[in-house]
Order: sequence, then structure tokens, then C-alpha cells
Amino acid sequence: MEESFEGGSRRRLLSQPEWFAALGELLSQAGSHDFPETFASTVQRLVPFDYTVSFAYSGSAKPICLHHTFGPKQFDIHVKEYEIGPYLLDPLYKATANGVRSGLYRLADLAPDQFYKSEYYKTYYVQTGPVDEIGFFISGKDSWIIVTSLMRAPSQSAFSVHDLRTLRAVEPLVRRIAEVHWRTDERLKPSQTEGDKEVLRRTVQEALRTRGMPPLTPRELDVVGLVLEGHSSESIANLLGISAGTVRIHRKNIYAKMRISSQRELFSIFVRPTGAGT
Repeated sequence: MEESFEGGSRRRLLSQPEWFAALGELLSQAGSHDFPETFASTVQRLVPFDYTVSFAYSGSAKPICLHHTFGPKQFDIHVKEYEIGPYLLDPLYKATANGVRSGLYRLADLAPDQFYKSEYYKTYYVQTGPVDEIGFFISGKDSWIIVTSLMRAPSQSAFSVHDLRTLRAVEPLVRRIAEVHWRTDERLKPSQTEGDKEVLRRTVQEALRTRGMPPLTPRELDVVGLVLEGHSSESIANLLGISAGTVRIHRKNIYAKMRISSQRELFSIFVRPTGAGT
């Protein structure tokens, strides 16, 4: 499959007139319902991908799915379940909450050190997850940030160095056009929200309360949040200014309070706080 994508990438190379025509068409669609599809098809001319999704983020407010090309199963996982709470663990969301600048970012470059070993990744993300993901970070109206992700399916190869170089070369221009469009979207209304840390703490505490479990201390909640995001004990220690041994003690106490023995159980409590299915 790698050859088919790389070969496709070569076949998609455009002449300057073709590329300028594509950009002209993209600009003409700014503000229209068809813009997201045109944006995707324009980028697809340069670098192939399997599916795309655009989420709007504003602080810790529930994200808004603005556009997607998922099938029904993928939609249930990557949109419906995602909005329940897993978005709080998403490295792309965390980057917007932390004020990352507009631009093009690869998921792997934003993720914590143990993200690909975390339960978020292993039990949620990979259900229909991509083998690789790149996000355009685009400023919308008010405080909204739009992240348009390009994803490759597990059957395909990761984005190549050439793919990234191509996308980074065109990113400033296509992002500016996208900004013109998203700043007209009426779904993006001003929002007043808590900080993402406070939302994560409240979500975990509510999950414990519904199960009759004792509340966690503020420090234990900090540790839980970072564990769920995919940080190792050493990374958590650096972020919180404590020793890795102290982090391990906190984790042991957390698991005892919650009557669990694994990160998988911790994640299952977080992702379905009321025990309801989607």
C-alpha cells in the first residue's frame, strides 16, 4: 500500500496553472457550504489521505464538528464518543488549549511521551484510528480554533517527509483562505468556559460520585489527568515538580480509592462517566 500512496503522491503533482486554478476555486468557495469539501479536495491534489475531520475548539467547551468524511462507525467513535470526554485527552485539543500558534502540526509532535502506550490511544483512538494524522490549526471567529485533520488509515503508510514538506509549503496560503471562511461560520458563537484542567477534574469527580467512590485530592486529580493524557511517571514528575517516586505513590493511592488495578479501568471510568453507551 505504501507504493500506491507514494505513487499517487507523484501522480498528483500539479503544474503551476493547475494549482493556481485550484486555489482560485478554493477562495471562491469561502463562506459557502461547499468550502470544507473544496478545501479537502484541494489539499488531496497534493498529498493523499483517507479521511478528514474539522473540529472547532474554544477553551474547554465541547468541540463542534464542522465537517467530516467518516463512515457511520468512525463517526460514532471519532465524533459522538469523542464529545463525551475523550477530547480532553486529545493532543490536538490540548495544543489549542495551550495556545499553540496557527500552523501545521503532526499528532506525533504534539503528543505526550507515552501517548502511544496510553489507554486513550490503545482502547479508544485505534478502534478506527489512523496510522498518521496531521492537523491544520486555523484561527476562527472570536476565540475559536479550527483543527482540520488529515488522516491515513492503518492500511496505508505514514505521511512521508516529502508529504510534510509539500503541506508546509502551501500551508500559509491555504490556512489564510480557510480563516476567511471559518470566520463567517455562525456555529462559532462566543463561549465562556472553565479551564480544561477544571473540566477534566470535574468529569473525573462526577464519574467517581456516580459509582459511590471517594473523591480524589487536587493533586491526585492532577496525576489522573496526566496519566489519562499519556504522560509517564517521569513526565508527570517534571510537570508537577515532584519526584517520580511520589507520582507512583499517588497512582497507587488513586487506584486503591477507585478500586481498580489498571489504566484501562481508569480510562473506562473516564470515557463513560455515567455508564451509558453511545
